[in-house]
Amino acid sequence: MKTQPQRGSRIRRSIGLWLDFKKNSGLPLLFLVLISLPLLDQLFKIGPASPLKEKRKLAGQPRFSLHDPLGYLRGYESYFNDNFGFRGILVFCHNWTQVVVFRTSPLDKVVIGRDGWLFLGRETKFRNEIDYFRSTRLFSGPELERWRTALQQRWQWLRQRGIFYIFMVVPNKSTIYPEYLPASIRKANAQSRLDQLLAALRRDPDFPVLDLRETLLREKKNLPLFYRSDTHWTELGAYYAFRETMEKLATAFPDARPPSLDQFTVESSGRFNGDLALMLSLPNGRFREAEIRLRAKAPEPPSSSSAKRKLGPFSREIISECPSGALPTALIVHDSFMHQLKPFFRPRFRRLIYIWDWWLHFFPEEIAREKPQIVIDEMVERALDDAAPVNPPGMPGPAGD
Repeated sequence: MKTQPQRGSRIRRSIGLWLDFKKNSGLPLLFLVLISLPLLDQLFKIGPASPLKEKRKLAGQPRFSLHDPLGYLRGYESYFNDNFGFRGILVFCHNWTQVVVFRTSPLDKVVIGRDGWLFLGRETKFRNEIDYFRSTRLFSGPELERWRTALQQRWQWLRQRGIFYIFMVVPNKSTIYPEYLPASIRKANAQSRLDQLLAALRRDPDFPVLDLRETLLREKKNLPLFYRSDTHWTELGAYYAFRETMEKLATAFPDARPPSLDQFTVESSGRFNGDLALMLSLPNGRFREAEIRLRAKAPEPPSSSSAKRKLGPFSREIISECPSGALPTALIVHDSFMHQLKPFFRPRFRRLIYIWDWWLHFFPEEIAREKPQIVIDEMVERALDDAAPVNPPGMPGPAGD
């Protein structure tokens, strides 16, 4: 066992060595070595493998072309910024220091909340969930009218063809769990863009909108409906949305009977790193949490899915079929929140056409080809920061002109 004097002697020797190092110009030499490491790694690959797991694709090395030399330079700059030597180590150390030591986020895309909760910040040039929560930029009169007109047009166009329509809005995580946001974040207005849009749409009381906020706020007291480290909901949160959807459909389709929650086993197991945690590029254990899944107690009818088909630059279609499904064909235009809903929908519809489309386009040609009896538009609440969806030419009203 080391005595106290021995430990004190070691500390004094360490301090003495450090002072000698500084006296003999060691600091400038150390500085030169450190700033040379990226170049040395580019030349000799001396650095360790990157510890980063970034939720994006890094820029690849461009090919030189005499037709566009400036484009090559821009591409190489992006490539170098993503691949210079020791980048992974340096970014990791920076992120770890910001999050663990200073408890702030190194990225404007991620906001660190209370009790280990993470929230989405700036997603795109126009979308920022925190600004949306604060209601700093409400709809102008013309913006609101464009949204209302586009959705009303779709409803009327589908209703004329005997097709049942639902416009479903998935609440933001911050809408359901505001108590975990940083204490410094306060609302600038009590009303949100969704409040504005619903008030405008409900001028016609029959407009088929599905607002999930009340249900999720009521049900969140038990297991989490959203993940702490992810932007998306858990399968339990998706179940409540599925239940509300079936109840909406039951007004026109009596067979749309949702199974009760006690027909599922709620499992909380395994370890899960959400998309927000991955953006921070920290060790896997820092924000890991249990994954919540629902398993049907009784066997579900078999279903099958076809390969994806590209409908446009940002649109993908996949078809699911269940011959014994009680409900007819449905076409669903959606974002990434639909992935947790698919297991509930799949065994209950004879045919499902999923179109993953970020901009919530309308697809009359697909509707004419597939002849669905149900069309659902699903989008997350923060997408209301985007411009209103534009309907194809030929639909009545200004948004289709």
